[in-house]
Amino acid sequence: MAVSRKPPGQAVDRRNGERTDLPAVRLAKFALPKRDDGRIYDPQVRRMWSSLWDDQVSTALTVADRQLLIRWAMSVDDWLKARARGWEDPITAGRNDQPVASPWFAIAKDAMAIVVDCEKQIGIGSLNRARLNIAVGEAALTLDDVNARLSRPADQPGRPDPRIIPGVVEQ
Repeated sequence: MAVSRKPPGQAVDRRNGERTDLPAVRLAKFALPKRDDGRIYDPQVRRMWSSLWDDQVSTALTVADRQLLIRWAMSVDDWLKARARGWEDPITAGRNDQPVASPWFAIAKDAMAIVVDCEKQIGIGSLNRARLNIAVGEAALTLDDVNARLSRPADQPGRPDPRIIPGVVEQ
């Protein structure tokens, strides 16, 4: 049996499981700013930037997320470029002329760690959206919506039950 909660105001924590919804200023779409170091963004980064703004996740971004988005884009760009440079000469000579992996791979690895961290905070990727409680598309349906889709009136035969797999016989 579930433990009932105390009425609001009587618990030690006055919030008593309630979240405080703060009004947020939604981040308006903005162009990818130029890099401070003068380098040009890879075309793939520009496509990713554009698709980010086309995604529903961008509606959850606030003004405070601006620098996080820029850091994400710069890190993706760094990762792409360092990885490409690493594959140009993947094995280099180490201190004692032993073969070692290109140092560009270490730079790419560090950049990817920043990318992954930013994506967790922004909500890029289905698991990251789920962790942030962001429902997109089908996930936003309520149980009543799903039941309404699956239920059929008795006078409307002929619509197959979507739970039955054709060709499988129940025993």
